[in-house]
Amino acid sequence: MRATFTLMLFLGFISNAIAQGTLKGKITDEKTGEALVGVTVMIPSLTNVAEFSDEDGAFEMKVPQGTYAVQVRYMGYTTKEVADVKIENGTVTPLNVAIKQENKINTLKDVVIRSTVKKESLNALYIAQKNSASVSDGISAEAIKKSPDKSTGEVLKRVSGTTIQDNKFVIIRGLSDRYNTGLIDNAFLPSTEANRKAFSFDIIPSSLIDNIIISKSGTPDLPGDFAGGVINILTKEIPDKNFNSISIGGSYNTVSTFKQFQTGYKSPTDILGFDNGSRKLPASIPSSSQLAGINVTEADGIKYLNALNNNFNVTNRKALPASSLQASMGRLYNMKNNQRIGLTAAVNYGHNEFAKRDVERIYGNVNFRDNSYVYNTTIGALANVAYSNASTKIAFKNLYNRTFDDTYLYREGTDASSSNNVKYYAFDLIQKAMFKTSLEGDHSLGGDAQKKLNWVVSYNNVTNSQPNQRKVQYNSKIGTDDAYEAYIGSLSKANNRLFGNLNESIVNAGVNYAMPYKLNFLYKSNLKVGVLGLYRKRDFQNRYLGVGQNPLYAGDTKPILTQSIENLYSSQNINSGLFTFQDGTGLGDKYDATVFLKSAYASSDNRITPNLRVVWGVRFESYDLNLNSLGISPSGNVHPVWNDVLPSLNSSYALSEKSNLRFSYFRSVARPELREVAPMSFYDYELNMNITGNENVTRSRINNLDLRYEVFPNPGEVISASVFYKGFDKTIENRFYGTGSSADIQTTNFGKAQNVGAEFEIRKSLDFISKNNVFKNITFYTNLSLVKSTVNLGDSTNKRYLDKDEYARSSRAMAGQSPYVINASLNYTSPSGKFGFSVLYNRIGQRIYIVGGEGQFGDVYERSRNVLDGQISYNVGKRSEFRLNVKDILNAQYLFYYDQNANKKWDDHSFTGATIDPYKDYIFQRFRLGQTFSLTYTYRF
Repeated sequence: MRATFTLMLFLGFISNAIAQGTLKGKITDEKTGEALVGVTVMIPSLTNVAEFSDEDGAFEMKVPQGTYAVQVRYMGYTTKEVADVKIENGTVTPLNVAIKQENKINTLKDVVIRSTVKKESLNALYIAQKNSASVSDGISAEAIKKSPDKSTGEVLKRVSGTTIQDNKFVIIRGLSDRYNTGLIDNAFLPSTEANRKAFSFDIIPSSLIDNIIISKSGTPDLPGDFAGGVINILTKEIPDKNFNSISIGGSYNTVSTFKQFQTGYKSPTDILGFDNGSRKLPASIPSSSQLAGINVTEADGIKYLNALNNNFNVTNRKALPASSLQASMGRLYNMKNNQRIGLTAAVNYGHNEFAKRDVERIYGNVNFRDNSYVYNTTIGALANVAYSNASTKIAFKNLYNRTFDDTYLYREGTDASSSNNVKYYAFDLIQKAMFKTSLEGDHSLGGDAQKKLNWVVSYNNVTNSQPNQRKVQYNSKIGTDDAYEAYIGSLSKANNRLFGNLNESIVNAGVNYAMPYKLNFLYKSNLKVGVLGLYRKRDFQNRYLGVGQNPLYAGDTKPILTQSIENLYSSQNINSGLFTFQDGTGLGDKYDATVFLKSAYASSDNRITPNLRVVWGVRFESYDLNLNSLGISPSGNVHPVWNDVLPSLNSSYALSEKSNLRFSYFRSVARPELREVAPMSFYDYELNMNITGNENVTRSRINNLDLRYEVFPNPGEVISASVFYKGFDKTIENRFYGTGSSADIQTTNFGKAQNVGAEFEIRKSLDFISKNNVFKNITFYTNLSLVKSTVNLGDSTNKRYLDKDEYARSSRAMAGQSPYVINASLNYTSPSGKFGFSVLYNRIGQRIYIVGGEGQFGDVYERSRNVLDGQISYNVGKRSEFRLNVKDILNAQYLFYYDQNANKKWDDHSFTGATIDPYKDYIFQRFRLGQTFSLTYTYRF
């Protein structure tokens, strides 16, 4: 018996010695956030288990499996002990600790500050925000793990002053996405949208984010093209431990799921996010240049029309629930001499069949009701590999995403301007893809952790394809019993096929160098310099084809033109000779463009006193845009070169160990997108408007001021108040031009504008109510932004003429600027971490969507709506988790309206007949999207 007990004890000891994990992290100064070198990290309960932090403040040590108290000691600093640090076999336990300098009173006392792993993880975020050079906010991987969010778009909702449109487009401080710049791993994000400057943040899985930082004030090392914020998403490079994760989910929408769903032509590969080529323009049809000046014979016209995909069948069925699948993995390889290689990878797939039904459009002479059905598939992949040693880190990062949106729209209504009842059909597939790859490096030079060199080289490619967009309109005279006839009088916006292709490549490379320097009257100084070059190339073409009516046709057209959409373009009807082949492609429907951005900066980080820090410097940017299109007269070329000197100053004064007072000034710019300066015009069938470019649009220059007071009561908590001012010169906004129902939308410059605002933020645990576990684990968060914006118009612009009088104004609010933004959330996580729930609320103040112009239409306002989301999560075990989400619980109505009487509020009334009172507000669009219930299961192994 004794021998058996001794053997078991011995085997247990051996097992414990073999079973070990890794403890690693970083030690920083709590006040300055700087890395501390030579700090002792030890486990008092174990002998010979200790390590010293290196020149980057990092440490790594092998520890037997178990739960320990870890002690951090450094000369002149208060010792900190972190309890309940759990080490598991074969895994890495992260531990970042911030320590503070001793008070003179305590220098002869043995003072130990005790903490926990959870508090220290939150404290890392608190220290980073407190010691940031600029006014910034962010969210860490640790916080993301505790959130219900699956994509970056959802995560960004939780950052102060930030809201999301369509669950993917970012709005900061109420400013539209035009005024934001996106980075991923310090490289520029290309716009995922062909017609606006915007990035769809929902394509990046939240599980692969290391942290997100939103800078709201400029520093010389940041891009100069922003006024709202610079969003930098840092993806994971070297994981803390090996992991595998699979998530599968489904969702139900009250408007769409199991309701009628209509689709047009489908190819077998649509479910995978790729058209199989059956929609593309047939090779047998000559190019526009080949057809120029040639009268197409009747026989050739019939051949070309028959070669097109003429399947106009509309399928009716029930919409299936949406589905999603995500898989991710991480691998860590430790080598000799503190060298490591890490790999993270992920793939995601989503499919959704969604109906936006009963969209009302009542304005001018039109009264329409739309039913729109979207068949959506999304696929994406991410793969990062990184190498690091004591002084170097090199990372190779790759991201791919593809979206497939196949829309079928059916419209009914009246158009009094043509005295017609209307039935309108649109079939539209948009395929978008983005590929990004980058190589970046960070190096500590000459054994000095303060001398650093980092660089990045990145390539992006964006494609946007619209194969065979088809639009057909049927008319019937108002007040008659005439049958509806297809309109084929001539090629027009209501009667064509569009084949569109966009291909854009972006290459950028940058290098930054930082080093300390000394001035006798300063406590500490650091110099940073850098250069960046970006080259962007875009090729774009729209091809418009369609049918006309053969004037020599001898038969009765009614038997053909009154046929249903499914039979209208049958081979029999095409061969009858009624239709003629037409190519309506114009000179302005094709352009190519290049952009060359050159920038350089220098900045100095000076600590004037122990509590006062100033970061100041200047950035120079030269933006050379060269756009070629035969639609531009007379030269066929738009070639602005914008050179800008962008100074900035950020200062922070530590009023106490837990509070800062910040002041910042920076100059920035906002540049138009390529499509906005291209002279092309295209028809947006959903808005029933032409969108037209303007080669005369120039960049807007912006002066920005911020004053902020912030308090960090406890780790992970913040209370802050800010005031800010933004002065714009030549704002860039979309406006109507033209009159009546033929009014179109164009991007243009207006005069000077000002934004004056205040921002308040509170992130606080409810443990002040009670110290029991329930309140300790509930966090309340809210932020409120109040903004007064004014665009100065002068006396001669923005007049709108009505039948009875003239309405004019000398100023208005900025387009896209909300007068207020409210975000609030309540989050609970049980002490065991198994159960959690969150409730999120958002409201954006009414804002101008499109600026009214000379003509019949006033400003289009987007009305405020209350948005309430919720989530419940439950961990079945260490490996399994369920999440139930409810999106848009209130199902609040979307309403965009023309403010015809200029009182800045919605005056609801009923419309009767075909005539609409021009002194009552029109409906630009009005609809509801329903509530969405989704359930996701995640398994980790």
